[in-house]
Amino acid sequence: MADREPPSTAPLARFRSQLAGPRGMRRVDELLSQDDAPAAIAALAPAELFELVHEVGFEDAQELLIYATPAQYQGAMDLDGWTNDQLDFAPLKPWIASMLESGFEKVGEVWAGLDSELRALILQRQVKVYDVSFGEEPAEDNENAIVATVDRFFMLELLGEDAESQRLIQALVDDLYRADADLARHTIMSARSELPSHLEEQSYRWRAGRLADQGYVDFYDALELFRPLDAKDVKVGEGSQDRSVDEDASRMPLVVVEEVIGRSFLARALSAIDDPKEAERLEGALMILVNKVLAAGRAKPGQREVVARGALYATATLSLGLETIARGDLAKATEALRTIAMIRLFRVGYTVTQKLARLAQALAPRAPTAGTPARELVAALCSPRPLFPCIADDPPTSGVRPFESAHDLRRAGEILTGLTVRIALVESFGVDVVALSQAPEPRPSLDDLVRTALARVLGGGVLTGDALSQQELVAMRTRSMAGRTFTAAARAAARAAIESRLGAAQLTASSAVLGALVAGWLSDLEALLGDVTDKEIDPRFVEGVLVEVKRS
Repeated sequence: MADREPPSTAPLARFRSQLAGPRGMRRVDELLSQDDAPAAIAALAPAELFELVHEVGFEDAQELLIYATPAQYQGAMDLDGWTNDQLDFAPLKPWIASMLESGFEKVGEVWAGLDSELRALILQRQVKVYDVSFGEEPAEDNENAIVATVDRFFMLELLGEDAESQRLIQALVDDLYRADADLARHTIMSARSELPSHLEEQSYRWRAGRLADQGYVDFYDALELFRPLDAKDVKVGEGSQDRSVDEDASRMPLVVVEEVIGRSFLARALSAIDDPKEAERLEGALMILVNKVLAAGRAKPGQREVVARGALYATATLSLGLETIARGDLAKATEALRTIAMIRLFRVGYTVTQKLARLAQALAPRAPTAGTPARELVAALCSPRPLFPCIADDPPTSGVRPFESAHDLRRAGEILTGLTVRIALVESFGVDVVALSQAPEPRPSLDDLVRTALARVLGGGVLTGDALSQQELVAMRTRSMAGRTFTAAARAAARAAIESRLGAAQLTASSAVLGALVAGWLSDLEALLGDVTDKEIDPRFVEGVLVEVKRS
């Protein structure tokens, strides 16, 4: 029987294997069933353990956490315990509770592995320390609970916001004394004597250093991602590729894996990487890029929904930059991944969306009357990070998403070109489009005005957006329609009128874009007026064109 083919080392194959592998409780059970479960659990990266615990919940993860290492607990607290540069005790409570549930030996082991400043800061936030040897004692009218340490050296006033927090801290101090009395006393003395600002600053500094190795850099450093970089300044083979990650390789969080798999061009380029070391390097660089995007958004790391949004934006923009540099060539894209730093590919992707955003910003004052999807595209492009409106997708959906492909760029460019044509035409009618956009509802849209002008042309008049008279409507139907549709001659006349007006405004549009616009306007007119046979049309029952109101 032939030997089984070894598993692929390509990043894409590994990602697919990871997605197909056990998740949630199945993953927990798999780890616990290993011959050496403690070693298997200790081999998990802190972020991987963190993700798994939050996926299944602390209660179901407790058997797993019995074997968690101090470094894993420290990493989990790094991710969960901070909001910007402020320590937040509430998310730390379940981690402390899991230590206590694992026994006092575990409490001593984990506590000794934490930064000394963090240990003191946690206790300082939850208790006020009275040193009995100095004669310190709480005031007689103090309403908070007071407990004495087992050595009677200190009295602790419990400051926790709720009974659960107070019980947790009291149990933590008791178990610390059982595990290591010297460590307990050192923590209490530091909490009593150190300035809160010093403890928090130092704790945050150590935490920031650890997270920086994973890409969670300072906010201002992360903004480097959004510094423009033109595609012509990035070359395949330039040798700027990211260095290999020093630490042992770990599984990328599943939420990030899902987004990488979802980016078609990036995923196909990754599938051609078969060198294990190169695959490992690229996976580490991808994770660092995602973390930098989160840092630039001032996002709190560790929250699944937040990480998912960051991973979506990072991988989509990276894929767009990669496709731009490789010009759609997958072989070049694979070589680009090998030889160009991911931050540079990301910056190229961001830069090409910024070029569209600048055009959208120029059109924005005139866009409120543009109609769908141009109005939504302009709004999405003018957001702090240019986005693509899902209503412009085929089929259309709700919401916005990042740009991720050259197709998205072409689609957005076509919509903006169409909007530019609409604005130019309407302004050629003598309409102040900015003032129109600021007028209260109901107000005509740009397309209403263009359709009105085309109806007038098809009735033998000139291209203007004034309201149609009943005679002009009759003339349009008589001269240009055969039944419910416009004749070929009428369609040619409509296009010629639009081209002539654009030429007078020194504006050109591609034949395809212009043809689609004119066809759309004529199709709308057929739908609006093709079935109307009345000699007079009541303007109250007509939408999409302007019709004069008959006054008595």
